[in-house]
Amino acid sequence: MKNNKSNYRIVLDTNVLVSAIVFGGKPREILDIFAENNVTVVIAEEIITELRRKIITKFPEFTRDFVAIERLLKRDSMIVKLGTVHINASRDADDNKFIETALIGECQFLVSGDKDLLVLGSYLNIKIVKPTQFLGILSKI
Repeated sequence: MKNNKSNYRIVLDTNVLVSAIVFGGKPREILDIFAENNVTVVIAEEIITELRRKIITKFPEFTRDFVAIERLLKRDSMIVKLGTVHINASRDADDNKFIETALIGECQFLVSGDKDLLVLGSYLNIKIVKPTQFLGILSKI
């Protein structure tokens, strides 16, 4: 990505955040771009709670890494409160919170690896893309 800051607001779903912490790769690149203040991550407390639960139960050896990421998210992301918007767009009802977070935070992108979200392609003005696709979009600005 070039040095100019994008004005993109994005939601990272839990599987992208888990992948960033545990496996690195493209999801980690997106977190690094966020840490450099080149995109704004929008998140809800419910997403952080789900992330914490998945790391502690499935990848407890990455708890310390999670704590560092949680600190970064709470310090530098835009935290929204869920409950003002209710949608039923995903075939997995639990995934609607990511779309709701994106709507409340006026995001352009929801970055996900979840087929139940990706199959939608978009919701209103929010594009739902894989991490690789999002990095490709950022590389063009």
